Amino acid sequence: MKIKKVIPKDLKKIISLEQEIFKENAFSTNLIKKLINKNEIFMKLEIGKIKNELIGFIIIIKDRDERVNIINFLIKKDRQNKGFGSYLLKNAIEKIKELKEIHKVILNVQENNSIAIRLYQKFNFRIKPKMVEKYYQSGENAYLMELNIDSV
Repeated sequence: MKIKKVIPKDLKKIISLEQEIFKENAFSTNLIKKLINKNEIFMKLEIGKIKNELIGFIIIIKDRDERVNIINFLIKKDRQNKGFGSYLLKNAIEKIKELKEIHKVILNVQENNSIAIRLYQKFNFRIKPKMVEKYYQSGENAYLMELNIDSV
């Protein structure tokens, strides 16, 4: 297993996986291209010795002086519930901790995505009381979750 920074030549694989997992809620090609070029925290998880298989990625942006936002995080369907998500999230949180000015991490998660919610809770993310209605393009609601990075 390897975690690496996403580079422009990864674009096609990233878009393909994004559309496979998120369907109508997928980010546009242009947005993903901008995020790769903007040099945000955009990491991919690959497995394989000779031919690397992309099995997931995470995109984190700094949206305030003291806070980052996990705007996208996914693991391939056939690789879920096997520890890959935990491995990638753990590494992402370690990378965030290197940014000394960051004290909070936020993210939005579909209200019915209990697997993702449990994963985030395992890493001490807490659900904020107010639901974000119709957050996704599909019209689904989201929970806002928050992690106090200083307590991890």
